[in-house]
Amino acid sequence: MVEHVSYGDISVGSTGLDRFVREIDLSEYYQPYPMQDAFHGSSIKHKLLGGAAGPGKTLALIVEHMMSCNEFSDPIEAKQVHTLLLRRTHPKLEATLVTRFREKVPQELYASYNDAKKIVTWLNGSSTQFGSMQYEHNAYDWQGQWYKIGYDELGEFTFKQWNATSAWNRCPVSPFCTKDGASNPIGVGAGWIQSLFVLKQPCDEMDLNQRAQYNSADYEYFPCTYLDNPVYANDPVFLANLDSYPGPIRDALKFGKWGIAGGYFSGAWDPAVNVYPAGSVEIKPWWVRWMSGDWGFEHWAANHWLCIDDFGVIRIYREFVTNHEPPEQLGESIAKHSFDEDGNLPTFQGFYYSHDAFHHKTDPNTIALKIGRVLQKYRLPAPSNTGTDKKGQMLQLYQQLRKRIRIGEDDCGHPIEVPALQIADCCSKLIEKIPVAPRDEVKREEMADHTGDDPIRSAGHGVYGKLGRPSVKPKTELFKETLAGFDAQLARVRLLREGVYGQAT
Repeated sequence: MVEHVSYGDISVGSTGLDRFVREIDLSEYYQPYPMQDAFHGSSIKHKLLGGAAGPGKTLALIVEHMMSCNEFSDPIEAKQVHTLLLRRTHPKLEATLVTRFREKVPQELYASYNDAKKIVTWLNGSSTQFGSMQYEHNAYDWQGQWYKIGYDELGEFTFKQWNATSAWNRCPVSPFCTKDGASNPIGVGAGWIQSLFVLKQPCDEMDLNQRAQYNSADYEYFPCTYLDNPVYANDPVFLANLDSYPGPIRDALKFGKWGIAGGYFSGAWDPAVNVYPAGSVEIKPWWVRWMSGDWGFEHWAANHWLCIDDFGVIRIYREFVTNHEPPEQLGESIAKHSFDEDGNLPTFQGFYYSHDAFHHKTDPNTIALKIGRVLQKYRLPAPSNTGTDKKGQMLQLYQQLRKRIRIGEDDCGHPIEVPALQIADCCSKLIEKIPVAPRDEVKREEMADHTGDDPIRSAGHGVYGKLGRPSVKPKTELFKETLAGFDAQLARVRLLREGVYGQAT
């Protein structure tokens, strides 16, 4: 791979095989911004040029492939060098990669372009193909030998789509094969991209072997904001368009912030108000509590504990996410996590659980029955089936995140409103997954099934299964409050009388 890149009528680096780049003057057609320059100059295995909208990510990918193909001066070897540039859908492929290539790369820099096959043949005989990968199984449409693979808007791809092409990321004449991407911090892939490239840690979609093989040194992130492109940075129309988005998406597209914007819950999810510090709210003894869960063994088994306060605010105050736990062991784990910090076991009015646990069997007993038997030993409720209405469950979760409840007024008489659904910050998996949950591209009113959606499904079961009315205070508590009110009133009368008689004396 190229160790250093410069621009002008000179060679632009050398590979480990001591080959030089074909001399091409790019300066007339392409002036890289600093992050683009750093992206081109890196020899890392996986590079991500990402963040905000507008810093020239798509063009940088195209030029990166053009330069990589032209590293080979031997025409016999060059003809064995092929690279692949992908977009999630064919319409987006035409609108972005293909259109940008036609706009920005002059014909004198390549030998030919086959529009039907979307293949560019470069001057030395190497080639780059433009393709799409709408479904996960489409990854297998691209079996072959690809010296370099690039994903434009990588956030639109799942981890499976990224990982599936690894076997074909190879070249018969060079060991320096890379797989790169460019992306905004939104979409179905935002979570795993943030983990691998930004946080430098394995992602949830990885199995144990993939986690063990993960090497953070193989991943490099080149962050961009709208300021990286001086043209757009001073374009009032472009800035106004970015500012028109809801807050999380605006910050993602303008400043390149990861983990704050998603598809399905956009417009409803606001972590500034939907998330509260764990332990900052005292759960009153009379508040109704219940539990929820989404069964999984290879996938996550997600469980949550919920309550509803005097105003009708639902709080998800605890989370337990695991996998590879048999039903009986999972039941013990759920029971263990049901105890309060003081060691007491509260009363829970229901445990709302995913429907698959009531049908899946490893013997004559269902998963739900096995879990329930363990829980009942602790006098905890057995799982109850919330059914198959995924659309209704997610819609209810969306509505509660967005709904506001008036809990009082400020000193000026202005209403104080809070979200009807709040999540404790200890529920890290749920908080991580909600902002990146994708919307179904066909059924736009539904959340798409995706790897790692188990915590969201669990929360959906809980909210959908028991949307209780505001907790009702016990009569004893109401009586105490009434007495406290009488006592306060008598105290005011006493002070008034003492003041009057004191003045008369």
